[in-house]
Amino acid sequence: MKQNIRKQLIWNYCISSVTLLALLLPSFGNSQDYDLIIRGGKVVDGSGNPWYHADIAIKNDRIAEIGQLSNHEAKRVIDAHGLVVAPGFIDPHTHALRGIFEVPNAESALLQGVTTLTEGNDGSSPYPIDRHYADIDNLRISPNWAVFVGQGTIRQRVIGFGLRKATPDEMERMKQMVRDAMEQGALGISTGLFYVPGSFTSTEEVIELSKVAAEYNGIYISHIREEAAQLIDSVQETIRIGEEANIPVQITHHKVIGVENWGASIESLRLVDEARKRGVDVTIDQYPYTASQTSINALIPQWAKGWREGRNAVPNK
Repeated sequence: MKQNIRKQLIWNYCISSVTLLALLLPSFGNSQDYDLIIRGGKVVDGSGNPWYHADIAIKNDRIAEIGQLSNHEAKRVIDAHGLVVAPGFIDPHTHALRGIFEVPNAESALLQGVTTLTEGNDGSSPYPIDRHYADIDNLRISPNWAVFVGQGTIRQRVIGFGLRKATPDEMERMKQMVRDAMEQGALGISTGLFYVPGSFTSTEEVIELSKVAAEYNGIYISHIREEAAQLIDSVQETIRIGEEANIPVQITHHKVIGVENWGASIESLRLVDEARKRGVDVTIDQYPYTASQTSINALIPQWAKGWREGRNAVPNK
């Protein structure tokens, strides 16, 4: 009996030792630890914390560990001493659809560290969204890809370019199109209220469509209605949309056009800060250059943009 107990104790000891050894082995490292280790870089992790020196280990296309990994080996090692290592940048406002099918590797973005591109900005987007995502999947592009559904695209398909309010039936059709787009994977809804047909759209119409996107935790991103003399009114309108639709709001490429309007950003930024203090999720982005580019349509006066309505108004101008 004592001999059996002794054998059982020895057996339990062996099992415990093997288990402990298995747990400790990763800390000593071996050639099969990771697929890739990036060593010695300045890590900027996107959390807002200061940078720090660290190694980054990758396994099965996932970040497996961050820290001092000198005892670990990998199939491939990159020496990043003196370099910055950061997550891929997300570009929230692109028009990459114009070139992605011709240049699917998107080198112009990747070489700047941009690994996610968003399309469907300024109220214009592919539609239906699921068909577009299928086309992108078949293309096997290099960057990640996400799409907003464009309010202007939806309005054009339902109303055309008419300079008028939507009827109740048209509103229901447009809301269903937003719902379909969100269920198919849209990030949210975008507007280009400076552009036709977005410029024909009332604030109330945008709010109703944005409420649908909000049901799916979507985002409202907008090229606001005016960036010159009416900048403040346009920022107030955008904040109102976010507040009444209960949806996060992004004011895209915020700026002040026209020397005579310089300084208005002091007030527009104050409006954004005040809205955030009262709980509205409103943010802005800005590009770094001092020029802009858009279509020649931007030069056409508002009264002339309704096609038939504009043509009929010409003799009176």
